[in-house]
Amino acid sequence: MQVAAMVMAAVGLVVAVFAAVLAWQTKQVADPERMDRLEALITRQAPTEVLKRLENDVGELSRHVKQLDEYSHELGKRLDTAVQRVGLSRFNANEQIGGDLSFAWTVLDARNHGVILTAVTDHHGTRVFVRGIVAGQPQHPLLPNEETSLQQALNS
Repeated sequence: MQVAAMVMAAVGLVVAVFAAVLAWQTKQVADPERMDRLEALITRQAPTEVLKRLENDVGELSRHVKQLDEYSHELGKRLDTAVQRVGLSRFNANEQIGGDLSFAWTVLDARNHGVILTAVTDHHGTRVFVRGIVAGQPQHPLLPNEETSLQQALNS
């Protein structure tokens, strides 16, 4: 009889441990915070939610591309007036002075508007001339070295 009582006590202990483990697992599954986190994870990974997030991302990228396109267009308009072509011709204005101290320097924008800056150096000093260029055509007659400088700029 004592053996039977001990067996019954052991079986009761095993059943109690099993019940405690089952209760602990049930509590883990039924934990509201854990269930909320699990539901949020499932919802976040749902195909419809993923597609919504991707659609929002594509919309945002589209807005950024549009802004960059507008900026690029404005920048292009401003660059039309920036110096884009340059020509330089150095020469001796007087055979007695060496070193190519005189020069004709041409700067043009995208529309071939610009100026030719000419500095002629001789024994009496340096004289500076500025000649306007509109659409690649000089507004005044050019010296041969100015013409060379203009052609360099137009061909660059």
